Amino acid sequence: MKKLNILLTAGMMLALASCKKSENLDREIVGLGGDTWAYGPLDNWLADNFTKPFNIDVKYRWDGSELDLSKTLVPPRAEKVQPVMEVVKAGWIDVYTAEAGLAFIKQFAPRQYLLVGSLQYNAGGTVTLGEAEGGNRVTLFNINNFVKTDRNIIKPVLKTIHHEFTHILNQTISYAKEFEKITPAGYTADWNNTTLANANAAGYISQYAQAAPGEDYAEMTSIMLTEGKSAYDAKVNSIVLPKIDSIPDPANPPFIIQREIPNATAQAAIRKKEESVITYFKQSYGIDFAKLRNRTNYALSENAPINLATIFGNGRQFTSLSVDPDNNPGMSTTFMSTWATAKTGLAGLSSRVLNNFVVFFYPKAGELVLRVNYTSGTSPFSAHFVYKATYDANRNMTLTYVRRDTNGNTIAPGIVALTNYLTTGSFGMNYRYDANLLEYGQWFKTSDINSSFFGTLGVIKY
Repeated sequence: MKKLNILLTAGMMLALASCKKSENLDREIVGLGGDTWAYGPLDNWLADNFTKPFNIDVKYRWDGSELDLSKTLVPPRAEKVQPVMEVVKAGWIDVYTAEAGLAFIKQFAPRQYLLVGSLQYNAGGTVTLGEAEGGNRVTLFNINNFVKTDRNIIKPVLKTIHHEFTHILNQTISYAKEFEKITPAGYTADWNNTTLANANAAGYISQYAQAAPGEDYAEMTSIMLTEGKSAYDAKVNSIVLPKIDSIPDPANPPFIIQREIPNATAQAAIRKKEESVITYFKQSYGIDFAKLRNRTNYALSENAPINLATIFGNGRQFTSLSVDPDNNPGMSTTFMSTWATAKTGLAGLSSRVLNNFVVFFYPKAGELVLRVNYTSGTSPFSAHFVYKATYDANRNMTLTYVRRDTNGNTIAPGIVALTNYLTTGSFGMNYRYDANLLEYGQWFKTSDINSSFFGTLGVIKY
């Protein structure tokens, strides 16, 4: 703001120098009675949705005195205000109200949201997306770049809100001090000079989590909430060691394939922090964190849906789908009939039992593996079937059989109903939500959208 103040001061001096004695200088000064505005539709909407029900004031009209005068900031554009606050309400207020009750939001919500049009740039190359002041006010920056239907834009906004609200909750009831002992050596004021990979390897979910234990806690909470279970698990499971493992290729012996090795130590540290957050919300506020997470992720999906087909595939966010038809009710009638036929067929081969299956992308580009899990007697087995995956312009996928391993040769006659189902026609993909709004990935026949199956999305490196 210093630069803006200098320009304003120079402008005022120029205007005063050019004034004539006959000019009327009897006018109200902003801040001393000249900063009143008539209420319009936007003000009424904010009052009805925030001020009246929750006692939250949303301030969007410019008052530079409430901001850091050393920063160059700009006012928010009025047309951006309601879309931003609709997401705030859907992905924060409604989420907490549903899980903790109206009284919870009234008690703990900040009394004011202050909106700023631009980012706040800081020394050291960082930017500020939001900040909370003593639990009374949350400032949101970058409002002018907001697009409600763009997940890449609205997720950081919602993450910022949940991050800052976590600070407010922690100020009321402190988190367990054991949290700070999980990765005590990694906290640093120089967090902005590390990479995400290095932060993850040190047991932190983000670079900013290394700034201080309180920031670590708020980052864990906000990322768990806004990523959703599948994406969060994929994020943690993708933390690997900086070396490659060579192993036999069971789907194409005697060849060798290479895979990344999970960083078990780093993953365990983050999972321990995750447990701390879940326990804190339950013990301190009686909130089921899993349901809170599901509602937050669902609100994001409702406002800015993503085409699952664009993020499922070789080298993409999700590389696997784990399907358990007998324990996840809701599969289509057509698919369950296919599944029942396959179970009966496999049972006819020396009484083997078909349990579940996973489809995942093979290290070789363009190939997808069907891993069928079954038992023979009391022993578990897996069989692998490899397919070539091709896509049309809408990223609908068609599978063509390539090869299978020895166990695949053994059970293939029994599960022909399942393998034929996968290689007949093409599949589209979308998200599916259960009664608790837990997110699954669903494959459906493009020729019959009512023929489908679903499972847990994940990442399998092999």
